Amino acid sequence: MVREYMIPSLTALLLLSLPSLAAQGHGQDPEKVLKSQIDDSLKEFASTPPRTPLQAAQFLIAAIRSPRHYDLSDGPFIRAPFQTLRKAQRNSGLYGRGEPNLVRITSAWAYQALCELDKKQFAEELGALRTAFAKEFGLEGAKLDQALEPYDPLQYASRMLSSNLIEILLSQVARYEMLIQKKARAAKARPWEAFQQKGVDFLMGTQKDGQWLVPAGPGGSMVADPGITALCLAAVASKPESQRTDKENQVIEKGIKYLISEQKEDGSFSRYLPNYVTCTAVMALSRSALPGTAEALRKAQRFLLAIQNAEKNGFVVSDRDYGSIGYGGDRRGDVSNTQMALDALRATGLPAEHEAIEKALIFLRRSQNLPGKGSYKGTRRTKDGRKVPVRAGNDGGSAYYPGNSPFGYDETSDGAQVARSYGSMTYALLKCYILADLPKEDPRLQAALNWCFSNYNLEENPGAKKSANKMVRYQGLYYYYLTLARALSLAGIDKVKDKDWRADLRAKLKTKQGADGSWTNKKNSRWWENNPLVVTAYALLALSE
Repeated sequence: MVREYMIPSLTALLLLSLPSLAAQGHGQDPEKVLKSQIDDSLKEFASTPPRTPLQAAQFLIAAIRSPRHYDLSDGPFIRAPFQTLRKAQRNSGLYGRGEPNLVRITSAWAYQALCELDKKQFAEELGALRTAFAKEFGLEGAKLDQALEPYDPLQYASRMLSSNLIEILLSQVARYEMLIQKKARAAKARPWEAFQQKGVDFLMGTQKDGQWLVPAGPGGSMVADPGITALCLAAVASKPESQRTDKENQVIEKGIKYLISEQKEDGSFSRYLPNYVTCTAVMALSRSALPGTAEALRKAQRFLLAIQNAEKNGFVVSDRDYGSIGYGGDRRGDVSNTQMALDALRATGLPAEHEAIEKALIFLRRSQNLPGKGSYKGTRRTKDGRKVPVRAGNDGGSAYYPGNSPFGYDETSDGAQVARSYGSMTYALLKCYILADLPKEDPRLQAALNWCFSNYNLEENPGAKKSANKMVRYQGLYYYYLTLARALSLAGIDKVKDKDWRADLRAKLKTKQGADGSWTNKKNSRWWENNPLVVTAYALLALSE
């Protein structure tokens, strides 16, 4: 039921050199032009084979990943660099000679090259190399896995100018891979309807030079806001590229340049709600191909990893908020901020096995109403100042953070309280589990999925008590729509209770759209849902899933 998750950085990023390639190919298909360029580079290497084991390993990876998918059966073309690489293996299992950093880099590329050639055939060599690498450089787990995969398409696609032939070849192959994945994504694109265009037209009419403005305090002048701008840019970019107008493309280009100019030295994009704003910036940047986006995404990744509530910030595993990410200005994490951060981190190319995601899973499990290992048991302070015991429920859904829910609490027979699960956070939890590549049979994922199926509802954000004020049911409604769409799309789920959820959501959003093309939450303005820019962006992004 749950499909394998593909890293957004390899599916959402556009080809960095698309305009120049089209010019070089005189209007030819960029894919054909890239194939020709890669063939030319490979031929040049064939005439002057790689001399160092590092170059040999890099060449092998490029040749295997090229459109021709070369392997050892292709004779001397592959055999010569392969032999160069094998001769460089040391008794320890590592590859190359010289200073430690060169040995580390060469060994890492050699490891990935052997994996690409045939993991089974070279299992013994790979095992020895992995063991020696871990011992020599003091790495284990996700850090070891990450170090042993030095080829990063996102990184190499951005290397446009180089006098180094191997760098040129790797960048060509990386751009080719990204182009193919972009085409695959475009082929699966959802239909673009007139009411969606009406929403885009509303956003286009409210921007100024690619920026969206907010008041600078009560009665203040209007100023550009990076968070709102990023959200609106992502929404406009949700329109299929082939159908965009020149003006829409110009606004996207100007907006991306503005966002990059706003990035701080630490990688964030704002001092106000830095996690949310940085994550929405990643959302917009990962849909762009302009120069500077790749570096901006890498800096954003560093910032998001730096603010996680983990050991580097003084947290220990027993702390309730361990593994979470919060707004950025405080130390309290929540599922909403954490799911935004995980989505952004994956969009910047962070692997699912990274330790930051493993730590986030600890917090997410504590937020889930599921008894057993990893569930939460603690206390909370009520509005009147009392401290009451709280513990996990058993419905499989998610609260806002362990022991806390804006949708209320249930009393247990022994006087403890259970923070109620609700729709937007349970879909956020499901989304995180998919981003973390949990297998579909994992009980945590299955419990969250069961809650979503049992409580499927587009009339309200489900989870409130029947006795609760009706207003509670509609808080965060459009955020709920977006999170539902994103989670179910990532999970590869097309139907819920035999209903096409996409068709249901389209029909529902059509009825809620205003005459000017915007959307707002008319029943509950909480969490900025009285702002037509925010809510219209939510709606368009939900429809794009």
